[in-house]
Amino acid sequence: MRLPRAVLAAALCLALPAAGRAAPAQETAPHRPRIGLVLSGGGALGLAHIGVLKVLEELHVPVDCVAGTSMGAIVGGLYAAGYAPEEIERLAYELPWNRLIEDQPDRRHLPYRRKVDDQTYLTPIQLGLSGGRLRMPSGLIAGHRLGIELRLLTLRVLGSDDFDRLPLPFRAVAADIGTGEMVVLRRGELARAMRASMAVPGVFSPVELDGRLLVDGGVVDNLPVDQARAMGADIVIAVDVGTPMAAKRRPDSIASILSRTTDMLTRVNVERMLPSVDLLIQPEVRTFGLLDFDQGREILPKGETAARARAVDLARLAVDDGEWQAFLRRHRRTTPQVRITALSVDPGPGLDQRTISHQVKTRPGTTLDPEELRGDLRRLWELGEFETVTFDVVPADDGWELRLIGKRKSWGPNFLRFGLSMTSDLEGESHFNLLGSIAMTRINRLGGELKAAVQAGGDPLALGEIYQPLQAGGPLFVAASAGLGSRKVQLPIGSHLEQYRFAAQRVGADLGLALGRYGELRAGLRYDTTRGQATADRRDALPHFARDDGGWRLGLALDQLDNVNFPRTGFLAVTELYEATEKLGADIPYRRLDLNAVLAASRGRHTLITFAHGSSALGGTLPPSERIGLGGLFNLTGLPPGEISGSYGGVAGLIYLYKLGQLPIFGRGVYAGLSLETGNAWNTAHEVRGSELRRSGAALFGADTLLGPLYFGWGTTSGGKDSFYLLLGRTF
Repeated sequence: MRLPRAVLAAALCLALPAAGRAAPAQETAPHRPRIGLVLSGGGALGLAHIGVLKVLEELHVPVDCVAGTSMGAIVGGLYAAGYAPEEIERLAYELPWNRLIEDQPDRRHLPYRRKVDDQTYLTPIQLGLSGGRLRMPSGLIAGHRLGIELRLLTLRVLGSDDFDRLPLPFRAVAADIGTGEMVVLRRGELARAMRASMAVPGVFSPVELDGRLLVDGGVVDNLPVDQARAMGADIVIAVDVGTPMAAKRRPDSIASILSRTTDMLTRVNVERMLPSVDLLIQPEVRTFGLLDFDQGREILPKGETAARARAVDLARLAVDDGEWQAFLRRHRRTTPQVRITALSVDPGPGLDQRTISHQVKTRPGTTLDPEELRGDLRRLWELGEFETVTFDVVPADDGWELRLIGKRKSWGPNFLRFGLSMTSDLEGESHFNLLGSIAMTRINRLGGELKAAVQAGGDPLALGEIYQPLQAGGPLFVAASAGLGSRKVQLPIGSHLEQYRFAAQRVGADLGLALGRYGELRAGLRYDTTRGQATADRRDALPHFARDDGGWRLGLALDQLDNVNFPRTGFLAVTELYEATEKLGADIPYRRLDLNAVLAASRGRHTLITFAHGSSALGGTLPPSERIGLGGLFNLTGLPPGEISGSYGGVAGLIYLYKLGQLPIFGRGVYAGLSLETGNAWNTAHEVRGSELRRSGAALFGADTLLGPLYFGWGTTSGGKDSFYLLLGRTF
């Protein structure tokens, strides 16, 4: 039970050791009781623990052992590893927490092959297929970035695998997801224990330790008072950053529902432990959420305020200056210089060692550089083959061996993805497609891939491609593809626009040069057949189209956008020259040049995007099914899709976006913006005139959701055309 002040004061004099308690690794002065600090879980709310630590040290209250759960295990683990509260505070403010708990690599650094799917409307959700069964990741977040950062931070206690021998004895609490049992982590890799203790089920992937899958300990013991007692604590100071359920507001978002669910799981076991706490500190953090890491500068002082409210009680546990200095000498640590004398990389089976070695810049005979190591791990992770990449440092001759360890995606190597696109003018005209794809990666030792996709809806299609590098890690590749599909096109027939549906089958083969993360260059041959007829009731009275087409193509693609949905920085440039020739089976010879370019730049919440896309028949005319069609979002926005078409045409424009906020958990930014566009389409080259350019503008709201970019807005085009629109799907 909680001790009254008189008993607390008497304990300072008596300092009687509890029978049967573990012998402490750190000696306690004989005239004072042994003090244990217990820190609860609570996500971002746990940043308040740092404020409590600052006040404890300000009052010269020494801590002899620490136990923590979830975020409490992270703050407590760092303190036990010899960090000063001011150092932990600086980390809390400087670490990019939202980035650490996100598992999407920086898109600009991905190999171009991994970016190609983003250019369609597939979602980032990736399922596995193995043995005819669907497999899923064990959590929304694998914890790659967080795991690396924790491992780097705990280099301060390199070589210490017994938590009793840390500067402060430490315990972290996790739960065995298989049995539901509590697991007390008392030895091993400190960073791994901290990471396991905060593996929120279903959000973070479980951590495997000693054959057990471990998740957040909050579901079994969110305030591990008993663990502090077991380490010999006579007096327990507990910091509880949870709030009673009755004090909670009605949940009104996914984040708040997640927070409330977590509270329901943890609050019962916290309430059970409160009577055994000697000195309880409860920061007032009820207005913040589990994921509000970006509000650390507001949350952390709440811990200071709550601790100062108990200053009189805490002062009874203070020691004199001499003993306090002795405590600091025992506790404080600095990160050592780690000389790397050996290096090994374990990528797992099926990956070429040369491909992996090219990504690693750290060399034996050097001192471990955290920034260089982060770069090595980032490059390995961005290959797209691994769920996580981590490192270990083990003793070696005359120094340390650095081991880089890749954990292959447990749900691979065959991956399924799905996507949905939809457009509506809110007046009854709508269009949708559902896309599914499968990618079979690493089908041979050179890294070959087989991809297939099926689309259902307004534009049905099926296609497949075999992609084969010619050498492991080399830039040259060959590719063969085949596909069939149909789409609707509006064509001017006489004085009217008539809607046609064109069905096509295509095969092709390419020789290519991969340009690393930047893009690729391809040259190849293709052959296709196209048939088209009007969709109107009087289709028999309208002309039909039939064409065989064969030719060669040359294409260049460069992609350095940070986000293909709502880019904030980077560029995209895709161009292709195609020539249909009778020698390769074309009924109608023609040439076509296509261009699509995007450039984005941001400052703060403001983003400016310039773009241009268009096609040219290079002096001739294009077959009806190959004509460029204009209309729709960022394509002369006020016009319906395909309203105008021609053998020559395009659109250039400028988009301004202002980031209003962030979607919780299942998404990214929310934006408001404006666009200005100009363009037109013409049938022949001599008709192209700048004076005939049409102008368009739009006002929009957008959200970068898990299903893709969602837009709602209104656009107008010169000539009196305007429309509202709702669109789900990519536009760049």
